[in-house]
Amino acid sequence: MKQFIIATIVAITAFFSAHSGLANTQDKLQNEQKFQKIDRNLQAMIGQMLMFGMRGQSLTEDTEIRKMLAEGKVGGIILFYTHGNIVPYNLANREQIIKLTRSLQETSPYPLLIGVDQEGGKVQRLSEKNGFKNYPTAYSLGKTDKEEYTYQVADDIAVTLKECGFNLNFAPSVDLHNPNSPAIGGKERAFHETGLKTFHHAYAYAKAMRKNGIIPAIKHFPGHGNAIKDTHEGFTDITNTWQDKELFPYTEFIKKKYDGMIMVAHVYHQKLDTVPASLSYNCITKLLRQKMKFDGVVITDDMQMGAIVKHYSLKESIYRAIAAGNDILLFSNNFKYDPKLPEQVYNCVAELVSEGKISKERILTSWQRIRKLKLAYL
Repeated sequence: MKQFIIATIVAITAFFSAHSGLANTQDKLQNEQKFQKIDRNLQAMIGQMLMFGMRGQSLTEDTEIRKMLAEGKVGGIILFYTHGNIVPYNLANREQIIKLTRSLQETSPYPLLIGVDQEGGKVQRLSEKNGFKNYPTAYSLGKTDKEEYTYQVADDIAVTLKECGFNLNFAPSVDLHNPNSPAIGGKERAFHETGLKTFHHAYAYAKAMRKNGIIPAIKHFPGHGNAIKDTHEGFTDITNTWQDKELFPYTEFIKKKYDGMIMVAHVYHQKLDTVPASLSYNCITKLLRQKMKFDGVVITDDMQMGAIVKHYSLKESIYRAIAAGNDILLFSNNFKYDPKLPEQVYNCVAELVSEGKISKERILTSWQRIRKLKLAYL
């Protein structure tokens, strides 16, 4: 383990040229002490693999997640502006958000990931509606085609996120633009039709995140841009529309020693596997890890989307996601709030380990990737 710790600290400088926003030496030493406690605690390692949404604008409104946080059974929290007809939901204004993110960190015995979807355009949880700026869509940035401008916009986003206590942005999308895609192109969430320009603008965006200490999460692997259905709603087959070029941005990021996250979509490709990509060993372990050589943190898209919950039980989907090679399982708890969900998810993972279906070594492998990421950024 000591060799792993030393290698982790040395490897922190491998991605991108700007380092000012990363964790300083004092933070790293303090976090290292906390991480060493997790190293000896299987239950805490399991918690580090789980990320949840919560109810309300303070922990007093969600006693269940507060309890889970205090017990060290949660590795991250995702926050939203809306929940059905409830607006604002988690994110009312700057002062409230700062207070909330601070209380989340203070409640957890271990450093938390606190994430948000802040792409710009139609996917931005901080906007004029709750006292922030409105940012342009990725597609408009790609059409403008000035990488320095994309960087400036992303830098402004990252500074705001950092000030508000976030450390993870589920962006940028590296999907390729297709206006017929309802979830991506129809909402202008992709930078460009071509892989090269998509990569250049996404790279500029991710670089600005990292400079400010915000973990970028490129998405939606292996490519959602040509999907003509929406995984939020249900089964989405990309077998006849997906193209090899959709992997190009990921390949280029990996060549640059990218150390952020990759989010995997719930899209289905019958030539890859018989299950959605997010549950596919062939897609995550064989393709992304072994063939494309990515050994960073892989996170699922929201495990409560229709493409998953309409076809798999909670425990089966959790088993398949971990067996496939995901490091973090994301449950927004936003479509239909269930106060018991975090505990149920945690118990499912613990049961799978006790039953021998998921090995302790598999949990440790994901924890080591998460550890390395958190040590670099938090």
